[in-house]
Amino acid sequence: MAAGALVALLGLVAAIFGPVPDRLKDETEVSNFHAKPVNKRGVTQFVLPLDAPLADLPSEPSGYCSEPIIDWLSKIGKEIPPYQRISITNTAEEGAMLAISNVRAVDVRRYEPQPVMVFTCPDGGTGDNAVLHLRLDHDPQAQLFNVDTGKTGPFAFNLQPGEQGSIELHLLGDEGNSYSGRIVADVSTGGKTTTVDLPLNGGVDGFDRISAGKYAQLYVRPGMKPGTLTCGWNDAKSEERGTMSPSSDCRPEQIRSILAEIK
Repeated sequence: MAAGALVALLGLVAAIFGPVPDRLKDETEVSNFHAKPVNKRGVTQFVLPLDAPLADLPSEPSGYCSEPIIDWLSKIGKEIPPYQRISITNTAEEGAMLAISNVRAVDVRRYEPQPVMVFTCPDGGTGDNAVLHLRLDHDPQAQLFNVDTGKTGPFAFNLQPGEQGSIELHLLGDEGNSYSGRIVADVSTGGKTTTVDLPLNGGVDGFDRISAGKYAQLYVRPGMKPGTLTCGWNDAKSEERGTMSPSSDCRPEQIRSILAEIK
């Protein structure tokens, strides 16, 4: 076929059926919803045994958790991120929006707090995320948290085709209990709604929010000086004890002594 005839034929096809690339684009389906965890590795929490050998913790006087510190904590304790950052995307090229709503905990199990200390790896700042608070002890679904006013309200997120967003989910609850379960959300488009699991901390096997019980009064963080850690009280009532300031340089032996005094 001559080149001119081929061009004419392609023009006729386009006139009848529309541009070929447009015909190949995906219309929006619930399956176009894609979620992946995007937690920052150095921003998290661990629960450690009360007798954890803190003197062996790698010394990084920056106030943050470096890779060697994270590796050490992972071997000694269990990671319990204070929140989950999840990237959500509508992978369709055209079509309707995807509506994400009703983020909630399912298969929730409540169990006793554990005799552990909490080691915190602090964040250097917050990103542009929709912040959700979900109280595991009474919230039927997560609430959108306004970081400026401190108030909460209903949450819904609409994603246009090709659009990406992110949510930051804080799992809250009373310190008298530990909780485990899964996090799911409803994804809707074109009159269809499907419940999907949200991946947490790199997996889809749910969450395990371990409470340190009475030991949650104390927090421990990387120190700003060689050979020291930063520690303090998590609540005003504990601060009234006067044994240390809200943020003090502590040595491992001091932390063990403080834990022994907590009643």
